[in-house]
Amino acid sequence: MTRALLLSALSLAVSTGAATAQSSARAHMEACTEWAFEGGHIGTRNDCNRPVSIKFMAYDGSHVLEADLPPGGWFDSGVAAGTIEGFLFTVCPVGYIPSVRFSLENAVPIADSLYNCLPIGKPSV
Repeated sequence: MTRALLLSALSLAVSTGAATAQSSARAHMEACTEWAFEGGHIGTRNDCNRPVSIKFMAYDGSHVLEADLPPGGWFDSGVAAGTIEGFLFTVCPVGYIPSVRFSLENAVPIADSLYNCLPIGKPSV
């Protein structure tokens, strides 16, 4: 009987912890951005009404940038048009990071927008 109660309490604690971790995740905010060329560089504007954190990386790994943008702010990659084959990016609320490590090895899930945003300091999935 005691063992059954202990297992039940442990199960509840684990499921409550998982629910708490799940509820602290946020959706990415890629819809806030539309990439374009401005001043000869690749960049984007934050079209949402809250600050966002952008991570940017050229497919060849030559340019890796991170920046927080206020609403209406412009992100300038510093990369001239036609100098790279393509790039990866993530967009999360400020104070959050992508749920997958931002790296070329995760290019497919990042390019397919298969990530959420986790509070900084929380373990990623």
